[in-house]
Amino acid sequence: MFGLGFSEIILVVVIFIILFGPDEVPKIAKSLSKLYRNIVNMKDDLNESVTKEVNDLKTIKKDLEKKD
Repeated sequence: MFGLGFSEIILVVVIFIILFGPDEVPKIAKSLSKLYRNIVNMKDDLNESVTKEVNDLKTIKKDLEKKD
């Protein structure tokens, strides 16, 4: 994961707990989880919209080729 080994991940977690305190870590993790979920949903929506538009353009192109 991101080129980090197990010991580096543990070090980051320990530093994170020291900086923010054990009471804030669950709140921050929940907020980061919501942010990640929103980003994934936006990416999926964008991907779906682009795919739909590309398919519409392909359909229009086929229709124009049939008329020629």
